[in-house]
Formats: sequence, C-alpha cells, structure tokens
Amino acid sequence: MPSNLDLAVRALVNGKQAPTVATVFGTYIRISGLDNGDANRSVLAFERALDKHPLRADDFSPVVAKVRNDYWYTKLGGTEEEGGVCNICEHCGILSLPSEKHKHKGVPKTRATFTVKAGKHKL
Repeated sequence: MPSNLDLAVRALVNGKQAPTVATVFGTYIRISGLDNGDANRSVLAFERALDKHPLRADDFSPVVAKVRNDYWYTKLGGTEEEGGVCNICEHCGILSLPSEKHKHKGVPKTRATFTVKAGKHKL
C-alpha cells in the first residue's frame, strides 16, 4: 500500500508538475488530511514521512530521495559552495552537511550490531 508521500509524488508527476519540496509538501498535507492551521504538526509529519520512506526499485523513490535531500540540505543551512548534497551517515542514516562533522564514538565495524539510542546524535 503506498504511503501518503508516495501518493503525493505520484499525483505531482502524473499531473506534470515539478516535484519540488514546496509542491510535495503542499500535496502531502492535502492528501494526508493534516490541518493547514497546525504548521508545526504538518512539518513534523512531513519530515517523518521523508525519513521513513524506503528506497525501492520504482519510479518514484529517486524523486522522494531528491526531495528529502533538498529539504534537509536547506533546513540544515547548506550553501551553494557545499554542492547541494547531504552526507548520509552509514551507521545511523542521519543527514548532515558536508562541512559538518558527524561522528560516533566506539562505532562497531558492522552496522547490524549498532543500536542507535535516542538523544545520542548531534549535528
């Protein structure tokens, strides 16, 4: 079953609209039935949907991945000099700017044994 984020991207692509952060956000809010009056809740729901979206072998996952990168790059304060691409931590999946240092102390060599604990990450 497609998520609300999938449905939003599909609606834009099928409607011949550019899937930018702004258009995907607006369409996602409309499709998910969130209240436009509660901006904080809407933004948090959108961020969660972006972060939860799995990369699949379909036509829309690369579009969602680009929107996710663009959103977080802008939100984290990225500049043109940094190239417009976020780094993805191979251990926890957190996005960071190329100029930021994101390190884990005592990270095991294999991802399978690494457990992310809430509140332990800082950009």
